[in-house]
Amino acid sequence: MVKIGLLGLGTVGSGVCEILSEKKSAIEEQTKKTVEISKILVNDLEKNRNPIVDRKVLTDNPSDILDDPDIDIVVELIGGIEPAHTYITRALENGKHVVTANKAVLSHDFLGLTNLAKKNNRGILFEASVAGGIPIIKPLKELIKFNKIKEIKGILNGTTNFILSKMIEEGLDFKEALVLARKVGFAEADPTDDIEGYDAARKISILSSIAFGYNVTFEDVDCRGITSISAFDIDFFKKLGLTIKLVGSAYSNDLDFDASVEPVLLNTNSIMANVNDAFNIVSIDGDVVGNLQFYGQGAGKNPTGNAVVTDIIDIINGEFNPIDIERRRKPSNTPKILSNYYLRIFLESQKESDFILKTINKYKLKYRLVKGEESLVLILQNISRQEINNLIENLEIKGRSCYARINSEDYCFIQELNLESFNELVV
Repeated sequence: MVKIGLLGLGTVGSGVCEILSEKKSAIEEQTKKTVEISKILVNDLEKNRNPIVDRKVLTDNPSDILDDPDIDIVVELIGGIEPAHTYITRALENGKHVVTANKAVLSHDFLGLTNLAKKNNRGILFEASVAGGIPIIKPLKELIKFNKIKEIKGILNGTTNFILSKMIEEGLDFKEALVLARKVGFAEADPTDDIEGYDAARKISILSSIAFGYNVTFEDVDCRGITSISAFDIDFFKKLGLTIKLVGSAYSNDLDFDASVEPVLLNTNSIMANVNDAFNIVSIDGDVVGNLQFYGQGAGKNPTGNAVVTDIIDIINGEFNPIDIERRRKPSNTPKILSNYYLRIFLESQKESDFILKTINKYKLKYRLVKGEESLVLILQNISRQEINNLIENLEIKGRSCYARINSEDYCFIQELNLESFNELVV
């Protein structure tokens, strides 16, 4: 018999309990063992629970799980960095395997936790930490055995993708779409981690650590969210034949490393542009396999619970090879990647337009212009993220501007447009 201790009984935790119960026979057939949830850590012992959970296994004392020698696998689903980090560390030190869906704690100390698991000859699996129900971690581990990964990119956050989808499809402004996301359960009461891009940044750091073989943390990812995107911008994107998505990406070679999360404009007909609502997509480029794309539901009780249970089965079957993420030293050089950017500024006066253009000319930046009485839209050419960030800061327009990178493969489409014809569309 394999005994499991579950830390947390929220949405994902209840999904794990249901799957282990409903798929009991199938799991036993795959593992040749009986799987039992021995203890579940909760905050409130008196709260009404799903009837599938036996109240006798509930506890509010983490020691009942972490220090119980009979518990083989600890499943951490409480989220956040602490006390999750302490609990995972203690479980590994006590000789227990760990399964977690916690991208925050992994992004914070991926190297330390994976090394601790290796030291104690225990598994730490985390398929559910990135892209929910999409199997991406395990395939990536297989790919790096004989592929050199050049780039990873994708839509990694279901909340922001749902919000942008509703802004595009229903003409909602950002605040209206956020309210709807909360109403249907795709946004937390405090959505900061999602809408500011932090959640996606944590996920791309985890994928990067595995793919490139060196420690990539949350702090290594240049991160920007979607809060500045307005209904005006969405309407303009449509006229350009482009769609906005929050994209996490990471690139590496032997000399350079770069990771970012930022709004990106894509051709409306592209695959990534048509990933809508809470769905995710991850694209991986390997030198042998070429481009692979993984698509599916990025969140939710059943998809994420399925990923957790899959990890439990792998551990029982002994499929938890340690991750070596210090195969190479991380390059200190961040390449100056030049891209084309959409920049919109809501003007405080018509005189400000002249000042902005003079400033841009002073920096010797190339651009194409769409000018209106109350707003200014520019397509900036061959500019780096750092340069456009500095420009926004120097112009002091952060609160009334929006900028988004135009995917390089789609910029040729913009070049063919006569932007002067858009002047009458800008107020």
